[in-house]
Amino acid sequence: MKKIILIIFLSCVFSDQRNFIWTYENIMLSPGETELELYYTNYLPNFDISQNANINTLKLEAEIEIGMSENLEVSFYNVFKESPIQNEDGTISRKLKYDEYKLRFKYRVFKNGHKWAPLFYSEIKGKPDFTKWVAEHKFIFNQKFNNVNFSFNPIIEFENEKEECLTCSDGFKWHREIEAELAMGVSYNRGDNFSYGLDLKSSEYSTYIGPVLAHGNEDKWWTIGIMKKVAGEDEKAELILRSIMGFHF
Repeated sequence: MKKIILIIFLSCVFSDQRNFIWTYENIMLSPGETELELYYTNYLPNFDISQNANINTLKLEAEIEIGMSENLEVSFYNVFKESPIQNEDGTISRKLKYDEYKLRFKYRVFKNGHKWAPLFYSEIKGKPDFTKWVAEHKFIFNQKFNNVNFSFNPIIEFENEKEECLTCSDGFKWHREIEAELAMGVSYNRGDNFSYGLDLKSSEYSTYIGPVLAHGNEDKWWTIGIMKKVAGEDEKAELILRSIMGFHF
């Protein structure tokens, strides 16, 4: 088992692309191609990383992507979450549990060949007990200027969540909310297998920005970055650390 883990780790150390941890780029798999992506995302309430023991929230995601046609890519995520739980005796315990599923589509809507023609991204994510589901849609704009890669994603989310309602006949009602977001990134490619840059994500609740590094090739890659909150609500994490590893088949 240790030997297998070591082989996987070494294969990731010599890898690359995606260039960002939050911003998507205008990239699609060819028909019949498959990719496995592993996400590690750590939400840290304190800027001092050493002070986050038992108060950070960890998300682990496994995604399978499949190229269905020249214009369509489909993927499915399984998301696991570990967060602190306050016990009755005041102690803190942690438990990793299945948090949500995601079904995602990338579609090449505009086929005129224009360099700024975007991809359309649509995602459905929901809780396993069906108490919440979210529809997220975004356009993926991407352009390269020699070694500089620029990408931005205008995003809109439609959120639906069950809430307790004592006056309702069913005992609950659906709370609906629409949220607009923006993700944007710029990176510089040093050769074929290495890039570094900045990634940004922003919504009405918080804004994060931070450095990102990517290394690898079209078969195996690893992207890692850390984002600091520069504006937003107090309950939002101060830092977000994310690592994404990809394996192409």
